Amino acid sequence: MSVAQREDGMGIRRLSLSGAVNFRDLGGYPSVDGRRTRWGMLFRSDQLAEIDDADLETLAGLGLRTICDLRAESEREHKPNRRLRDPHPQVHALGFMPHNGDALLADARSGSVSVEEIEARVREIYRRFVTDQTQAYSRLLHVLDEHTVPLLIHCTSGRDRTGFASAVVMMALGVARSTIAEDYALSNQYRRDLTFQIGGAVDPAVMAALTRSHPAYLAEAFQTIDEVWGSDDAYLCDALELSDERRDALKDLLLEPAP
Repeated sequence: MSVAQREDGMGIRRLSLSGAVNFRDLGGYPSVDGRRTRWGMLFRSDQLAEIDDADLETLAGLGLRTICDLRAESEREHKPNRRLRDPHPQVHALGFMPHNGDALLADARSGSVSVEEIEARVREIYRRFVTDQTQAYSRLLHVLDEHTVPLLIHCTSGRDRTGFASAVVMMALGVARSTIAEDYALSNQYRRDLTFQIGGAVDPAVMAALTRSHPAYLAEAFQTIDEVWGSDDAYLCDALELSDERRDALKDLLLEPAP
């Protein structure tokens, strides 16, 4: 069964919105203890700046209480999200610009960077997610509780910062890396056009490289966790300050009860 299909057969993982192409439910994924992530509790997406009134109606039905926006301040100012309808979710601005992200976009705009160099630089970005952005991802884990779900995590395209954020949350819930990687790869099917962010006439191969969820990117992050902390458990505990008690509480909240 494709990871894009709901376990219960009631629909597809991706919500069909006109103004957000990569809005997905993180429910239905198995944890190592045999439970599955709950549907309708955690969502991931690209930006919400271009959603229309019909999208607002759809999103209102999710009952979102919280939005964690991983975009940098400049991105939020350039493309402010539309305000969702009552009840208005609380927004946590947890964002940052990926390591040398502005320089990468400028080089893509000027045509001075190859596909191979883009891939190497994005792998470095994913390493830096692990080593440099522990505060942002720790804050995300500590925002999550019974008062803040349903919760949406998003950035600009919903691929890189949001992809690793989704990985961190599922890691905390005991979801296997292979399953996390399958969810990450779904962003290849729902790529946001980044022309507005880059500008100019960008080589299609370069644009494709910039919007791709390459398996090597997430694998780079996992490898960095292993090299620096030794395991997912140590990374969650020592780098992201997630205690065993809080992790158990997140599992009780975000996983279906055991059969």
